[in-house]
Amino acid sequence: MASFVLLLAILLGVASVVFALVSSADELSWANQICSLAPHPCDNPHQLAYAALALAGLWLVMRLVSAARG
Repeated sequence: MASFVLLLAILLGVASVVFALVSSADELSWANQICSLAPHPCDNPHQLAYAALALAGLWLVMRLVSAARG
């Protein structure tokens, strides 16, 4: 379960970076297609980063709890 949470955190972090780069590249046609399909992440990529940080924190807590149990 902890590995799945870490995977989700990594995927959200990558998505945050991709949407931040796509929103800054106005001349790319594929970027315009992505932003027309998903305008909210293009306008607010930092929200994906916050979710990635929250999942990374959850992963860290899960690892610490499992290490404390033995």
